Amino acid sequence: MFNWLKSKSAKSNNLGQAGEERAQEEYKKLGYKILAANEYNKKGKRLGEIDFIAADKTRIIFVEVKTRNTASTKFGTGAEAVNIYKQRKILAAVKMYFLRRPQYANLQPQIDVCVMDYSEVDPVRSQSPKAAAGAFRHRASNGVDIIFKPAKIIANAVEDWN
Repeated sequence: MFNWLKSKSAKSNNLGQAGEERAQEEYKKLGYKILAANEYNKKGKRLGEIDFIAADKTRIIFVEVKTRNTASTKFGTGAEAVNIYKQRKILAAVKMYFLRRPQYANLQPQIDVCVMDYSEVDPVRSQSPKAAAGAFRHRASNGVDIIFKPAKIIANAVEDWN
């Protein structure tokens, strides 16, 4: 009955998921290992979700990914979307993560925001089959090609650890 609601939600999830996967690839290129994805408190109160967690030998990074269409300012920029309320939820989720996994307490914690901007390209009208340098193509469920631009990593975007 309400199939149009499902398809829009699925499209959003696919784009968000594609953005998160692309962001994980960026962190892997930087030498980080991905420890977990879509991490949240599974027991008790839902405190917030961490899109993914990356680590190296000295640092553990909790990453919030924001996927945005460059043609629309409807939801603001990715960085603007991580307002004080979202930051508090992320901090609560990070603190809960450390309570459940004390083995990572010796690593330096960091919270990043990774903005994945994209643009839509009609594959039939596209002049060039190649994406822009440093970009990544993804085929959306509606048949439109999505070109992700290089990730913008805002390191230490959330710093209030109190």
